[in-house]
Amino acid sequence: MLTFCMPVLGAAMLWASSSQPPLAVTHLGQPCGARQVLAGRVVVDRESGREVLVLTNMNETSGMELLFVDFENDTARVFRAPAGAGSWALNEVSGDRLVVGTYYDGVFMVFDLRAMSFVKVAAFPGESYIWNLARGKDGRIYGGTYAGGKLGALDLDTYAVEDCGAPVPPNLYLRQVSALPDGRILCSFGMEQPATRIYDPATKTFSTVPETVEGVSVGVTWHGCFLAGGSVFQGSNLERVTPPPFPVPEGGNWSVNTYVTTEHTLVLAQGNAVYEYLDGQEGLTRVCDMPLRGGNLYAIAKDGRILGVRGQDYFVLKPGDEQLHLKRIPGEPGARPTLFLKVDAEGRLWGGPHFGQTLFHMNPKTGETVNTGAVCDGGGEVYDVAFLDGKVYAAAYAGGDIVEYDPAQPWDQWDLKNPRPVTQLNKHGYIRPTGGILVGPGKKLYSGWMAQYGVYGGAVAITDPVTGETDVIENPLGEQAVAGLAVDDGVAYVGTCLSANGLPKKPNDAPGFGVIDLATKKVAYKQTFDSADAVDRLAYDATHRAVFMTVDGNVRVYSLEKKEVLPPPTALPPAVTSRSVVCRKDGTLVYGHEKQLIQLGFPNGLAAPEAAVLAELPAHIDTMALGGQGEMYVSCGADVYRIGD
Repeated sequence: MLTFCMPVLGAAMLWASSSQPPLAVTHLGQPCGARQVLAGRVVVDRESGREVLVLTNMNETSGMELLFVDFENDTARVFRAPAGAGSWALNEVSGDRLVVGTYYDGVFMVFDLRAMSFVKVAAFPGESYIWNLARGKDGRIYGGTYAGGKLGALDLDTYAVEDCGAPVPPNLYLRQVSALPDGRILCSFGMEQPATRIYDPATKTFSTVPETVEGVSVGVTWHGCFLAGGSVFQGSNLERVTPPPFPVPEGGNWSVNTYVTTEHTLVLAQGNAVYEYLDGQEGLTRVCDMPLRGGNLYAIAKDGRILGVRGQDYFVLKPGDEQLHLKRIPGEPGARPTLFLKVDAEGRLWGGPHFGQTLFHMNPKTGETVNTGAVCDGGGEVYDVAFLDGKVYAAAYAGGDIVEYDPAQPWDQWDLKNPRPVTQLNKHGYIRPTGGILVGPGKKLYSGWMAQYGVYGGAVAITDPVTGETDVIENPLGEQAVAGLAVDDGVAYVGTCLSANGLPKKPNDAPGFGVIDLATKKVAYKQTFDSADAVDRLAYDATHRAVFMTVDGNVRVYSLEKKEVLPPPTALPPAVTSRSVVCRKDGTLVYGHEKQLIQLGFPNGLAAPEAAVLAELPAHIDTMALGGQGEMYVSCGADVYRIGD
C-alpha cells in the first residue's frame, strides 16, 4: 500500500475556510473486478481452424475487450480495443473481419481475424451508443444509435461512416436494426414516441412499414424469409407466411431466437425449451428444456452446440443436456470503477461495478478481496447496499431487484438460497434504484426508485427484509424519479430529479425536496427548485438535526427545527462533484470536489458553512464511504484509498 500526502491547493477561495494539515492518503488497490458481456459470436480461428466463441467485454478503465474463448480447451485470449468501454454490437463480415459498435463513444471498429488485431476505428460523430448491426444490400454495415436515434452506415471498403438520419424525432434510441431479405433495414425507434421504419440503401430513404409487421421491433433473415417472434414474412411487402416453411414445436407458442439464428441455422424457443434446425436436418432437434436463469444464448457451432453466457460464466449446450454446465470465463477480469462504497459492521469495504450485477468486499487491513458472481438472474448493476444483522441487502437495476446476501454462508445463487431474492420493484413499474437503499425504522429497507423505460416517475419502497412484503409510495413529489433518500423515526426525506429511463429530462417541471410522514404516506413538506435538474445526495445529520442535500451539486440544508430548506449561503462552498457524500458523527459533511476531499463544518450555524480541504487525491473522486469508527474511504476510477492514518 502506498501512503502519501499532498499539499492543499494555494489558490484563493471565495468560501469561508478553515486550515488544517492534509490527511494521509493510502492506496488500497483496485478491488472491483467483473466482466460485462453483451455480445458474442462463433468464428473460426484462422490459425487453428477450430471454432471459438468471441465475446465483447466491458471495461471503462482499460477499455473494451474482445475475448476469444476456446470452449474446447477452456482457455481464452484477450484483445484490448483502441476505443469504447463496451459493446452490444458484434458481427462477422467478409474479408476475415469482425465489426464492433461501441459505447460510450459511439464508434465502429474493425478487427482483422488473420492479423488478430484491430485495424480501424471509425467514429459516428455526436453519438455515444451503437446498439446492434445489420448488413444492407449495398454491402455496408448499419447500426442504430443513442442519443440521436440515428441510423449509421459503415462502408467496409473505405471505412467511411454515413449519417443516414433520424426520421422520427424526438426519439433518442434506434435500439434495433434488422436486415430484411431484400437488403433493406428494419429500424425500431424509441422510447418517447415508439415507431418502426424501413430504410432502403438504394434510395437512402425511410418509409413506413407494411401493416403485417407493425409492432415488430427485431427479426432475422433465414432462407429468404424474415422471422420475428412466432411469425414468418416474405416478399417486399412482407406478407405473412402460414404455415411456416420449417418444422415447429408441437403445442404452439414458439418464437425464433433472432440473435443466434443465421441464414443456415434456425434456433427456436418454446417456454424453457430450445430447438435447432440446421440445414440438411429432417426435423427439429430439442437441445434442452430448462430455465437459463438470466443466461443469454449468443451463437451456434457448426455441430449444433449452442453457446451462451450467464453472468461471469459461459456455457455450451448440446442436445440432451438436462442442466446448465457453467464455467467461469477464463482469465482474470480487469479492474473497474465501483459504482458505490459502503462499510459494514465488520469494517469490510463493499462496492460493485457499473454493469455486471456483482459485488466485491475487501478487508482494508489485509487487502483480501472477494468478487462475487451475479447476485440475481436479471442483467444490470447493483446501485447500493445496506447492512442488517450481518447480511447485505443490494438494490439493483434493471429488474428492480432487492437481494439478500449472507457473506458468512456458502454462495448458492443458482438455487436462490444465497443470494436470496427479496422482492422486485419492476412489478410495480420501477427498475432503477437511483435513491439508494438503507435500513430505517422497524428494521425495514427503504429504497428510492426511477420508473421503467418510457415513463416519468419515481417511488419510495418500504420492504420487510424477511417476507419481501413491500409498500410503495408512488410519485411522492410528482412524476419524478427519486434521486436521494434519508430516513428518521417516522419520516422519510426525499429528493427528486427530472431524468428518466429512455426519455429526455422532464420538461416544464422542477425537482424538489420533500418530507414524508411514514404513518400516513403523505407529504408534510415540499420545496421545489426552479431551473434545477436534480435534488440528490441526501444525508441525515443527527447532530444538527438537519438533512443535507445537493441541488445541481450545490449543498443545501433542511433544518428540522425550522422545518424549511435554508437559503443558500452568501458564499457558496465548493460544488459536490462526487456521486456520494457522507456525514460524520460530529455533523460535518464530507464530499469530493474534483480531486479534493472537502469537509464542510458549521461552527457558526447551519447558515454559515466553513469548508476545508481534507486531502488531495490523484484523480477525480467518484464515491466515498464512512465506517463505524470514523474511518473514511474514497474511490477514484478503479482505485480505492483510505483517508487518514
